[in-house]
Amino acid sequence: MGFFMFKKNYSNCILAILVGLSLVIKLVLIARYKNLLTLGSDDINYIKSAIVLAERGTFTFHNYNEPTVFIMPLYPMFLASVFKIFGYGLASLQIVRVIQAVLSCITIILVYLTAKFYFNKVTGLIAALLMAFYIPNIITVGYMLTETVFTMLLCLLIYLSLRFLSEPGYMKVTILGLIWTAATLCRPTVALYPILFFFYLLVNFKMKVTQIIKYGAVMLAVFSIIMSPWWLRNYREYGEFIPLAASSGNPMLQGTYVDYKQTPENIVYYKLGRNAYETNRIEVSVAKDRIKAELNRDFFGYIRWFILGKTFYLWNSAFYWKQFFGISRYFVLAHHYIILLGFLGIALLLFNKIHKYVLPISVILYFNAVHCVYMAFDRYAFPLLPLLSVFSAYFIYTVYSLCKSFCAAVIKGSG
Repeated sequence: MGFFMFKKNYSNCILAILVGLSLVIKLVLIARYKNLLTLGSDDINYIKSAIVLAERGTFTFHNYNEPTVFIMPLYPMFLASVFKIFGYGLASLQIVRVIQAVLSCITIILVYLTAKFYFNKVTGLIAALLMAFYIPNIITVGYMLTETVFTMLLCLLIYLSLRFLSEPGYMKVTILGLIWTAATLCRPTVALYPILFFFYLLVNFKMKVTQIIKYGAVMLAVFSIIMSPWWLRNYREYGEFIPLAASSGNPMLQGTYVDYKQTPENIVYYKLGRNAYETNRIEVSVAKDRIKAELNRDFFGYIRWFILGKTFYLWNSAFYWKQFFGISRYFVLAHHYIILLGFLGIALLLFNKIHKYVLPISVILYFNAVHCVYMAFDRYAFPLLPLLSVFSAYFIYTVYSLCKSFCAAVIKGSG
């Protein structure tokens, strides 16, 4: 009896093993490297921001005497909550890393469930395998960055959105609104997600536009209620309505330089504002002027940089900037390119009811487009790799099935 139960639930057992091994590796990483798990840049600023928030109740980032709208507040609030309870030492940072390791494992489970929902259990296990031992997905849990938390929220949002089709309802769309808002409070890139979601409902479920509007109103109401303290705080600090973050200026300006190369001949100097918010507005203005000038100088070449060049920078390399466990970058890149096979999987699905897969594909394309407007590099692609692994697993499973069928036909023919 036990054997048959195992056979029936073999996929759950294998998934549990994959997730368990991935968690163990992450915990070993955390225990071994401790505070060596740092990039010495944004992660340090997040820690300092959380300490100021915990001690003074002031939300800051770069300048610790100046309120900020440079980042969204969820991740610093998460860090500050841990610091409040456990203090500001190594123990607190290790607790954050362990929590992030667990969240990363939840992402693996969500990848499995998404691939299983679309295809089958075997494809789900392949997708889970790809993510469970993808080195950047292991290393990043040690960084005090938004990547791990946001990736889990994004995968949860998409999976529950897919499940919404089977039994739509106001309670479920309220839950989606909560997750969407939490994800936006972590990273503003996902703010326009409902447009993609309701388009998916329209093309798949043939839901009436009036019903979609009602569901949209519920999600917007949830979003507005939760976001209102953030909006009020921003208005109090800056005297104007700032719905999300005001950090687009610098990445937008950096993105105007082809291949991100600044030389004495092309660099633009500008006067800083009285605060970071004013400086951001100046940088946006300078960036727009540079774009206009470069388009006049070489229209098609500059368009090629924004569309193809930045897309290449987004996907071509892995978010593995420091070496751990002696694992070379070449090994990581090989694994990374296997996940990128997901684009071939998407190409195959173009001929197989593509409307079913519109939601995750549109999210990938949407994020790609947003980052091409500003600045694109491997770290920004990190949250999309779990989605891409679903389609990579599909491609691998399809190729395997075709090879198996071909070999069987050859053997049968020779017999």
